[in-house]
Amino acid sequence: MKNSANAGRGGHKAALKALKTIEECRETVETVTFSDANVIMTKSCTEALNLALFGGKFGGEIVTTVYEHNAVLRPLEKIKRNGVKITYLSDRSGIISPDLLKKRLNKNVSLVVMSEMSNVTGTVQPIDDIGRMLYGEGIPFLVDGAQSLGRTYSDYEGVTMIAGAGHKGLHGPQGTGFLCYRKNFCLEPLIYGGTGTSSDSLVQPAEPPEGFEAGTLNTAGIGGLTEGIRFTVRHKDEIEKHISSLSERLIAGLKEISGVKLYTDNFNGVISFNVNAMPSGEVSDILDSRFDIATRAGIHCAPLIHRWLGTVVQGAVRASIGWKNTASDIDRLVYAVKEIASGNAIRNY
Repeated sequence: MKNSANAGRGGHKAALKALKTIEECRETVETVTFSDANVIMTKSCTEALNLALFGGKFGGEIVTTVYEHNAVLRPLEKIKRNGVKITYLSDRSGIISPDLLKKRLNKNVSLVVMSEMSNVTGTVQPIDDIGRMLYGEGIPFLVDGAQSLGRTYSDYEGVTMIAGAGHKGLHGPQGTGFLCYRKNFCLEPLIYGGTGTSSDSLVQPAEPPEGFEAGTLNTAGIGGLTEGIRFTVRHKDEIEKHISSLSERLIAGLKEISGVKLYTDNFNGVISFNVNAMPSGEVSDILDSRFDIATRAGIHCAPLIHRWLGTVVQGAVRASIGWKNTASDIDRLVYAVKEIASGNAIRNY
């Protein structure tokens, strides 16, 4: 087995090779986030967000939106129980403008956190404009980039911290993620244990990155993430054009079907809909069993946006379009939804 040593746990060649693999990934992450940063490798975007939210020791008030994933909402609920006020913003358009956000700021706000792209509707927030405004106000800004990294063209200049997932738009393996944060910002570790540094001390070292990466890192996955990011950067314009074109094709097709309600009005590859009054789970099961089409149904780990959409009970069917999808895949999905909406597929279900 190649590259099987534990990085930072020895000075032999294999350990140094593993360390090089991890350091290459840190440098590569900076190409899709921001440079001169602390890059902490994690097993997921969820872990990265937990590190950011709990490691920052925020007090007073935290401002977020109703469009967030539970990876943000559940840590915030825990922080709320510790006496911190959580404010949830929304807008009819689904977009939080810098002006809207600025009106809700006050001297007690210690952090603003939001996703760049919704995992339910695909709506993209104006992260760069918000970041510049918050930087001027001196308020830290945490971005959930799980859905957006590799897809958007943001510069993140005003962002303090951004969390990412390897397995989505960056085309890396599952079980990989990272938190990228400014070197002038202070965090405390989330996980305590062996780091390969300061091993004579019982106190967890707080120096990044090793102090924040206790335990054995997923070196093989991290190497895969490096290659995924490199592929994404190399083909980004092509990927974006392809996904946008297929999204437009799917939305146009679904709009022609009587009984279909769309919750997405963009071409970002995340398209949610319902069919008549059918439970979203039933629609998704028919798509899978009858047509061999994989979709996700339900609340998508984002309950507040479903309250906002009015779909808490029904949920929604979400189609996620990727680089490997084709026009024939889209046409097959449109045909299948038409069959379900007409009742033909249900009679044979």
